[in-house]
Amino acid sequence: MAYLAALSADTGVPLFSRTKGDVQQLPFPVIGALNGVQVFAARNSTSLISALSEDAKIVWKVFHDKLTLILVAGEEGSTDVHFHNMLDYIFRAMVSLMGFDNLLEMKNTERLKRESRLSFSLVDTLLFGTELMGPLTHAVDIIATPETPVLVSLLNAFAEAAETQFACAFIRGKIVAATDSWMDLSPYDAVILSLLCSHHPKSSCQDTPVYLPEASPNTPHRLLSFKVVDDFVLALLCESKPTLEEVRETILPDTWLGHLDTIHKSLQCVPRNLPPYMSFEPSLLGFLLVNNELHRCLCSYQLGSMAMHSGDSNGDECLPPSMRRMILASYNKTTVGPMFPHGLVQEGCETDLRNNVPHQPVETYLCSEDYKCYALHFNYYQLFTLFSADTPTYSMRSLSYSTLDTVTTDPAVSVYMSP
Repeated sequence: MAYLAALSADTGVPLFSRTKGDVQQLPFPVIGALNGVQVFAARNSTSLISALSEDAKIVWKVFHDKLTLILVAGEEGSTDVHFHNMLDYIFRAMVSLMGFDNLLEMKNTERLKRESRLSFSLVDTLLFGTELMGPLTHAVDIIATPETPVLVSLLNAFAEAAETQFACAFIRGKIVAATDSWMDLSPYDAVILSLLCSHHPKSSCQDTPVYLPEASPNTPHRLLSFKVVDDFVLALLCESKPTLEEVRETILPDTWLGHLDTIHKSLQCVPRNLPPYMSFEPSLLGFLLVNNELHRCLCSYQLGSMAMHSGDSNGDECLPPSMRRMILASYNKTTVGPMFPHGLVQEGCETDLRNNVPHQPVETYLCSEDYKCYALHFNYYQLFTLFSADTPTYSMRSLSYSTLDTVTTDPAVSVYMSP
């Protein structure tokens, strides 16, 4: 469960609230008291980061002395680092659809309340959780496929015809190929754009005004997105030209119509998110690989052969894919912050463990009745692996390093996951 409240930092007036799960709306006096505690602390030169109650954690964050976000969440294993990271993304989600100055400088409170509704869908996605790991890891999700070089060449031609440098191809919100300029976007901008494109409407194309929270917080761009086939979405970041109709009727067919076979081949990597030829130990149920230098991540939790995804290979019966993803995300939350550094530096959010341990932990593991996990921090990589419960504990280290080597040395993966 979770409860999010947004307030004006100047006046303390509530702007909106969102809830996750069966949670009642907090009464205004409670919200006012929570905000008052933070204001009192700030006026006494104290930073109020979080507090614990009997059944929840309360997290505060003030953005540019204008907007206060208060998150009340049940204990889910997350540390302050992850809660503050979520609030950072929620703020930037609001900026991406409203603009920085419009959000923070608008004097008319009622109008601000109305316009903030534009961001509710994106805020709810961050609050409720998404299939993408990007908001958790501060790294944009990718899919590895041998077709990436061909797709990049097509995207460069597509972008040139549309008179822009920003073009990207997504499969279920994960980047399968992109132009260099798109991949050079900050993690915040790239993850927010991935979230927007992961919720493509039923219509085949869309033209959405969007602000880039880091690169262009006050000047809107146009996000043109086109659903080509199935879950394959093409996106362009443009200015006033070209029009949506010009791209849909001329530029898109001219560039992509003769390459539908390449698109269908790239779709064969889903839901594995890896090339079909890559093989792993049967005891490995899934993994999450994060590159904290490039801010990119690759997650796979359906590692059986493509023909066996609907069967019971690799323990699907006891741990379905949705459970595997949840376990990997939860293990990341309990490991990053307390032991491993987060891709986003959060001042004041270090835990007691990292403050008191005189060295940097580089490996850890977890054993439960239903599964086992291993995590390692190697150079700029963090790898979180999920194993079946019958995997010998002593073998998880070697299997994890073998998985890291297999994945990072594969050409289809290294094109985006290696410097």
